Amino acid sequence: MKEKERTKVVLADRDGFYLQRLKRCLERRGDMTVVGMADNGVALLDLVIQKKPAVLLTDILLGERDGLWVLENIKKRGLPCICIFISAIDSDKLVRQAISLGAEYYMAKPIQGELLLERIHQMLKQETPTKEAAKPKAAERRENPFEELESEISILLSRMGISASIKGYHFIRKAVMMAVENQDVLVGITKGLYPDIAKQYKTTASKVERAIRHAIESVWKKNGPQVYFEVAGYLPTEKPTNGQFIAALSEYFRIKEKGKSKKIS
Repeated sequence: MKEKERTKVVLADRDGFYLQRLKRCLERRGDMTVVGMADNGVALLDLVIQKKPAVLLTDILLGERDGLWVLENIKKRGLPCICIFISAIDSDKLVRQAISLGAEYYMAKPIQGELLLERIHQMLKQETPTKEAAKPKAAERRENPFEELESEISILLSRMGISASIKGYHFIRKAVMMAVENQDVLVGITKGLYPDIAKQYKTTASKVERAIRHAIESVWKKNGPQVYFEVAGYLPTEKPTNGQFIAALSEYFRIKEKGKSKKIS
């Protein structure tokens, strides 16, 4: 692929070794090229202005001028740049602040390379076919509660260690979103929730059930128990069932959504 056809990316992190690893991860497929790297906010803003990248991957902590300051100035200048935060700071408050400033996505370290590449390609697809006519304005995107909820669920599943490359990840996310919208779907999970998800993904209810169960089993050997404890407020002696897992996550996000609506009103 010619240099001009590759997606231009700028990276920022205080860890130079981490930047080099991130650069190799992005460029290995040949459709992206890293045109600049920075370890502080001022240098990063200058890079974005000069290089005009399509994608910016940055940490929040960048010295005196942090990533949020950079993002705010990028948006003020109207620079068409997709911004994805990658940070070890896993704070709901910071995530909401980043999204409100115009960030497209927020990922908690450590990240999975394949998940990052998938997210970038998803964001790039959303920017086409006609960049101005087809995409909603940043403010309109932020005001869509379903998009924000989907993003928050994705962040949580990523923290647990569930890879976006497996089907169970997408089935769980869809199930949680459906349960947040209507908790009655959890009453008939086998006859209602699984078949509804199966229709959307053109598969069978039994495959949906197995994929979700497999994802939960795999995550229980990683960060799952710790994150599940944060969400549910307790740690079960055994791996939770599909229904228990989806119910715990959906209740967590339902309470968060209620809290947001109260603040707005």
